[in-house]
Amino acid sequence: MKYINLMLLFLSAIALSIFLQWTGMVMPWLFGAMIATVIFYRVVTTDFHYPKWFGNLGLVIIGAEIGSTFTLETLADMAEDYITIIMLSLLIIGLSLLLARLFMKMTGCTLETAVLASIPGALSQMIVMAEEEERADLLLVTLTQMSRIVLVVIFVPFIASFTANSDGISTNEMVPSLTSAATPSMLWMLPTVLLVIYIMMRMKFPVPYMIGPMLVVLIWNVVTDYTFSVNISFMYAAQLLFGIRIGIQISTLVNQLNGRLILSMMIQNMLLIIGTLGLVMAFLLISEHNFTNLFLSAAPGGIGQIIIVAVETGANIAMISSYHIFRIFFILLVVAPLINLLLKRNRKRRHA
Repeated sequence: MKYINLMLLFLSAIALSIFLQWTGMVMPWLFGAMIATVIFYRVVTTDFHYPKWFGNLGLVIIGAEIGSTFTLETLADMAEDYITIIMLSLLIIGLSLLLARLFMKMTGCTLETAVLASIPGALSQMIVMAEEEERADLLLVTLTQMSRIVLVVIFVPFIASFTANSDGISTNEMVPSLTSAATPSMLWMLPTVLLVIYIMMRMKFPVPYMIGPMLVVLIWNVVTDYTFSVNISFMYAAQLLFGIRIGIQISTLVNQLNGRLILSMMIQNMLLIIGTLGLVMAFLLISEHNFTNLFLSAAPGGIGQIIIVAVETGANIAMISSYHIFRIFFILLVVAPLINLLLKRNRKRRHA
């Protein structure tokens, strides 16, 4: 019965996505899958099992699309843009830490919980640190981080859609699709992707199912200069698979939240999005980038969700992913160790 219900869920998600695409809605396959899943979960039945690898397959497709946008030319352009990348990333993280104080006052949580709940773009790392920190509320950290992803998926596409395609065409629009460009020599990428994903998982690196294929395709582009783009039908499938996963997360989140927590998370995350808008508007005065590209580069969400928005709005995927990848590395290599050090000092001070 579980498999029949899962099949019905897929059919419902596909039908609603097609309808939303017909109405002209932004990101119809992602939102269609999300909405259909929430309705199915809340109204029809919860008696189905959604394999984790379905959502991961969606991430692999998205990762391949990100990698396909990186060429020698785009890498050279990004190298010239390193100051903006660093400054904008630092300001977003700084804004998040400022809002942690407000979140602490609204929820009455500990400083440890507020800080770990506020850092954007490194959900898995923050959850692991919350597990190790005795004064951190693991449930609240997880719910806040996940709710931010949901809010970003809901609000960011609508904000970005107002200036979508202001540069004319998408970065990948002029290169052939994967199915038309495929050659036997490209088959080596499949086992290589699996190997890189495995290595990154062993290293506990965030989003290995996306970063792994991205790196493999990026290296292919740089070494061979034989570029391609992922077929739009594959991207629809990725959005569908990923949207169902997010829909399930939304449905389970609702059962664990009360009114005060929902309001606190909404205020904190909306202020973060509004603050990001303000920073982007300021950077537009000194930058040659357009609003859509810069806003999506700075948006405080997971790289998977943001790249889907970038694909749908025809934005510069290579630029946007480079900003988010830098932020992930910076959080993992600098911010997380610093936070961990501060939390350890607080623990020693309390036990002294």
